[in-house]
Amino acid sequence: MREVEIESGVGVITATIYDSIDPNTVLVIASATGVKQSFYKKFAEYLSSQNVTVITFDYYGIGLSLKGSIKKLTNDAEGWGAEDLESVIDYALNNFVGYKKSLLGHSIGGQLVGLSKSSTKMDKIVLVAAQSGYWKLWDGVGRIKLWFNWHILFPLLTNLFGYLPSKKISGMENLPKNVANQWSKWGKNKDYLLSDKSLKETFFEKYYSEIAAFSIDDDDFAPRKAVEWMTGRYSNAKTKTRHLIPKDYNTQKIGHFGVFKERFKDTIWKDLLNEIK
Repeated sequence: MREVEIESGVGVITATIYDSIDPNTVLVIASATGVKQSFYKKFAEYLSSQNVTVITFDYYGIGLSLKGSIKKLTNDAEGWGAEDLESVIDYALNNFVGYKKSLLGHSIGGQLVGLSKSSTKMDKIVLVAAQSGYWKLWDGVGRIKLWFNWHILFPLLTNLFGYLPSKKISGMENLPKNVANQWSKWGKNKDYLLSDKSLKETFFEKYYSEIAAFSIDDDDFAPRKAVEWMTGRYSNAKTKTRHLIPKDYNTQKIGHFGVFKERFKDTIWKDLLNEIK
């Protein structure tokens, strides 16, 4: 395991490389919103023992890629894909020539893939709970909560603090103001990020290789309808979908983050490994 500094369009981001002894594949992991790359450490170590070299990274303004005061940052959610993820994919393409190139996008990570031009050069994309954040794709209390987040809570807190104090709300990492504002803007529209006229370019329909998309039955953060909507944006890919149900794994809960817990090392992790390789 080694850390590297990678130049993004907005600043320097910190990535971690989990080298494999006899690798034939390199995998870039694009994290969920406000989730530090260290969350994927055990999963990355498992993959590196299975001939996959893994690159994780923190988006600019998160974890090891937070340089200075978060209040001074001007980067937005688009930049997390078009600049940060783009620069990490380019690093993988340039430094692991001859390897199979795979990309795993968890939650917002799977959304940001479509904002990265170089993602079209990957051999395989694996989407895990990658969803639209449009609030009407939720039901019941979840729909009310998400509407409240996008329309009231996020704007109120970012204006009050100068950033989104996620640690106080959910225990996730704090978000730069423009990231939170753009994310909430997307969530108010049925076309989600594709409704944002400020986006320079998107690449969802320009990816023609293989995609494996996983949804999770008890995922409060990514209901199946929202995952299916996002998967559908990759309209020219060779796509297969998989819906994970807890009882199939002799457990009561998987959830939005459980896929990467070590208790699924002998089950879900093996399924993900097969798709990655």
